[in-house]
Amino acid sequence: MSDTNRYMPPRRSAVHAPGTSLQAAPVSSPARVEALRKLVAAGQYQVSPRWLATKIFGAAGVKLPE
Repeated sequence: MSDTNRYMPPRRSAVHAPGTSLQAAPVSSPARVEALRKLVAAGQYQVSPRWLATKIFGAAGVKLPE
C-alpha cells in the first residue's frame, strides 16, 4: 500500500481476559425496549411503520416486498 496516499491507522489486536467474548451487549436490552415503549406511548417518539419494516426485513436478510 505504499503507492497510495490514503492514511491507514495501524491495526491493533484486541486484548481481553481469557474466556470472555468480544461481542458487545445486546442493543435491544429489555430496559432499552421498555424505555422506548414508554416514549412511544407518551407520543414523544415517532416510529415509521415503513422504516421499522425495512429494519426487520433487512436484519432477517429478506427483500422488502413492494
